[in-house]
Amino acid sequence: MKNDLTCAVVRDLLPSCVENLAAAETVQAVERHLAACSDCAAKHAAMVDPELAAKLAEERRELDYLKRVKRRSRFRILAAVVCTVLVIAGGFAAKIFLIGTPIQPQTYALRHYVDEENVLHLVIDCTASGMAYYGWDIDRGEDGLVEIFGRTVTVSPVHKEGWGRLTVPLEGVREVRLCGDVVYQDGVVVGNAAMQRYKARTPYVGDAPALGWVAEAVGLDGQNWSYTTKLQTGERPYRWTLKFQDHWGDTSAGKWMRYYYGPQMLALVDNLDEVGWTYTTATSSGKTFCEGVLTLEEADAHLAELLERSGLDGRWKELKSVKDFAATPAGMQVLYDLLWEDLETIFNSRMWIETVPSESAPDGADFLGT
Repeated sequence: MKNDLTCAVVRDLLPSCVENLAAAETVQAVERHLAACSDCAAKHAAMVDPELAAKLAEERRELDYLKRVKRRSRFRILAAVVCTVLVIAGGFAAKIFLIGTPIQPQTYALRHYVDEENVLHLVIDCTASGMAYYGWDIDRGEDGLVEIFGRTVTVSPVHKEGWGRLTVPLEGVREVRLCGDVVYQDGVVVGNAAMQRYKARTPYVGDAPALGWVAEAVGLDGQNWSYTTKLQTGERPYRWTLKFQDHWGDTSAGKWMRYYYGPQMLALVDNLDEVGWTYTTATSSGKTFCEGVLTLEEADAHLAELLERSGLDGRWKELKSVKDFAATPAGMQVLYDLLWEDLETIFNSRMWIETVPSESAPDGADFLGT
């Protein structure tokens, strides 16, 4: 028999069922309904046994309470999960849009100069799209050290500017650092190129990875210059030889190595005694194998000539070796400028255009120490 009795019908039939006055089929239908309906079952129990009815009612109340507790627990867990997600999302949003991270030197392009009033001007531009700078802090120490810090965040309505314009009066200032990199030292404006060279210094010619960083820092990055390296470290003099694989149209490669790259390589590797190079020139008459060596003594002798011709003050002329100049960022900048100015006198404009491949030129605007 289909159990399609409603609660109202069952409650009307309960007295008859309790007193055994209902038909068997009716009793069965009522019992099926009672098995599925706790309310009607409680009324039936109350008619049959009042004590059992009270017990069932208590159990029902406990069951209802547990259901309410379970529903509240589920809601609390869900609310806790939602709150946790919101807190994490809020913290992440605050981190990338409001707090950010300290600015790193490799993320900005810098232009800086000292004006006639002895004030250092810094023009700082972010090189990453969608990023902004804020929170510039200039900390002046008692020892003449000025440190400048800032933070970078994702661009938002709160922080919109991806640049900074700062000025630092240099009266009593010995050194200025921007986000950890030296930009001014002992009266010298230090450019990014010189600073990268200074940071690439290494004490040992036998450290091949470090030599790779030196080569990249001075402009021999392997993309524009194809070469292999040979090291002589068994006995003095220690030599670092570059074997260029590309063909050149003339002998300008030797000038670049002797008057520009070689002295810097000698300066940046403490125990390096000589720099060697080999290359092949391709001319109308055929290919010619060329090689050369620059010793530390030769580089230092040429440096002395450059210092004598320069208008630098006596403190720089007291330095005797290219390695002495590499000891400080300012010294590296001075050496860098001396070598580049000398190279400009070696190559006249016509030779520069006709004989030097454009990809062989050093790193662009950094020639001027900007």
